[in-house]
Amino acid sequence: MGKKINRMAGKVKVRSVSSWSIAATIFLACVCIGISLYGFTQYTVLRSAMQDYISCENAVHELQEGSDLLTKQVRLAAATGDPQYIDAYFKEANVTRSREKAVSDLTDLEGSSSEAIQTLQAALSASVDLMQTEYYSMRLVEESIGSDVSSWPQELQNTVLSSEDAALSPEAKLLRAQQLVFGTDYENAKDIISDDVNAAINTLTEEINNRQNHAADIFSHIFRLIIACVMIFAAMMLLSCLLIHFWVVRPLLSFHKDIEHDAMLSVSGANELQSLANTYNKIYQENEERQKLIKHQAEHDPLTDLLNRGSYDRILNLYIQDKKNFALILIDVDVFKSVNDTYGHAMGDAILKKVAHLLTVTFRTIDYVCRIGGDEFAVIMVEMTSDLNYTITEKINIINAELSIPKDGMPAISLSVGVALTDRRNPGKSQFTDADRALYYTKEHGKHGCTFYPAESSADNALNGI
Repeated sequence: MGKKINRMAGKVKVRSVSSWSIAATIFLACVCIGISLYGFTQYTVLRSAMQDYISCENAVHELQEGSDLLTKQVRLAAATGDPQYIDAYFKEANVTRSREKAVSDLTDLEGSSSEAIQTLQAALSASVDLMQTEYYSMRLVEESIGSDVSSWPQELQNTVLSSEDAALSPEAKLLRAQQLVFGTDYENAKDIISDDVNAAINTLTEEINNRQNHAADIFSHIFRLIIACVMIFAAMMLLSCLLIHFWVVRPLLSFHKDIEHDAMLSVSGANELQSLANTYNKIYQENEERQKLIKHQAEHDPLTDLLNRGSYDRILNLYIQDKKNFALILIDVDVFKSVNDTYGHAMGDAILKKVAHLLTVTFRTIDYVCRIGGDEFAVIMVEMTSDLNYTITEKINIINAELSIPKDGMPAISLSVGVALTDRRNPGKSQFTDADRALYYTKEHGKHGCTFYPAESSADNALNGI
């Protein structure tokens, strides 16, 4: 699964994912802003419809109160003959004008149908017509109590009684006034007007409710769309976080861990990170090779490619400190100076390379073959004890036999060798000093041979003779 994700990530670029994420975010943001603006307009419509509904209820209440107040005042006036009720009636009819104001408010409501308005206006017109009966009743009341005609409202002054009613006595006129406003005809007219008003009000209320429901449905739909956009946003954020974690963060943490452990980077993550890891690994490998070359150059002799004097010193000290059994073999090329002077430095270099080659192939791979001076070589032969001296002698004899035969234009040469082992008898100041004394002994006694310390032992020298 991890390899599949890495292969997929390797085909995806962070820049592409970032660009697509930005584009998708901008698109969704624009959609959300557009939906929100449209939702705000529908909220305004819904709020306006609610206000219209409240206004409608208030207007209905005011219309009903105004109509009931007129009926109440005219009936009280007819029942008691008290002119104050007539004054209250005309104050409502001519000053307060609750009915007319309510009808005007209902007419101004947004979306009011013409049919409902016409029904309201017809009801108001019928109510005004019914007021003629109320004027007539109140004229009878005024005449029954014998009040001053000049104090009457203009509407009553303009009302003319029939000859029959005009001839009635005051008590009969008051009774006749009561019959007009308490009678069946008056109630039927009031009911007809009330039914028209209610029908118009119901129509208006239904229209406002429809507006509210329509706006509420749209607002609910918009709200669901906004929720969907928020969920998409959340999914995009989660997906983005997961992609960043798997394709960017986790590879970066892995890179950090690899760098801490001085290792090559594991190639993972998005395309750019994989490219970065491959580039780093290439540089790392080149640097490793360079370090190996530098280390090799620092530890090896440039001419013979053997270990140099510094490596020899470090290895020798380690074996001495660890007190392990080994043989220290010091080697000189006999009469190298005269050969070098006679045949030239190029031939001298060729001889040194040949000696280095023979030492390398003759001794074991676990042994350390070193060049410690111009024509001076050393071999640290590990895991050696005095009972195995003959193996060293055999190897030196093989090398000297090979060098004694002129070949490839090279003159015959030989090696002088001195050996000191860790388990030698009568050890001197140091193993190097003892090996050097043995080498000196070989040079003093004819060269071309191998001497083991202590060189004065006739038994050892007999074994070491060539």
